[in-house]
Amino acid sequence: MAWFLALQGAANMAHQSSVYELQDSVDVEKIAQEMVSSATLDRVVPVPVVVPQSTRRQQKVTLYVRPAAWGLWTFYQLSDEDRRQLAQENPLLNALNQAAQQQAQAAQTAQTAQTGRVNPLTGQVGPGSLGSPGTRR
Repeated sequence: MAWFLALQGAANMAHQSSVYELQDSVDVEKIAQEMVSSATLDRVVPVPVVVPQSTRRQQKVTLYVRPAAWGLWTFYQLSDEDRRQLAQENPLLNALNQAAQQQAQAAQTAQTAQTGRVNPLTGQVGPGSLGSPGTRR
């Protein structure tokens, strides 16, 4: 199961939040203690996280968090099954997927209309005509 760090903005930045997946080797307790002590001293804390590069690749990076700048932070753990279920139930992701499917379908329809169909009588490709105007009799 993967660990995550969720950061929520202060009261004047209520709509700013971020979630990061922690690297496997991270000591969550140690980072949590560093975050608490650094919040009062206004220091940054290095947090090893995993950032997705593509659908199958992830890059390990160090995120430098300034706990005093955030209103709230928490660590939580999710299994792969929990993550899949959350993604399936997310209305925003569902709307984006539906829009992408509709766009792909519209592009495919437009491409079919541009290339036309093969005329069964002449074997020529055209937008539904019975051959080119020069060959009609």
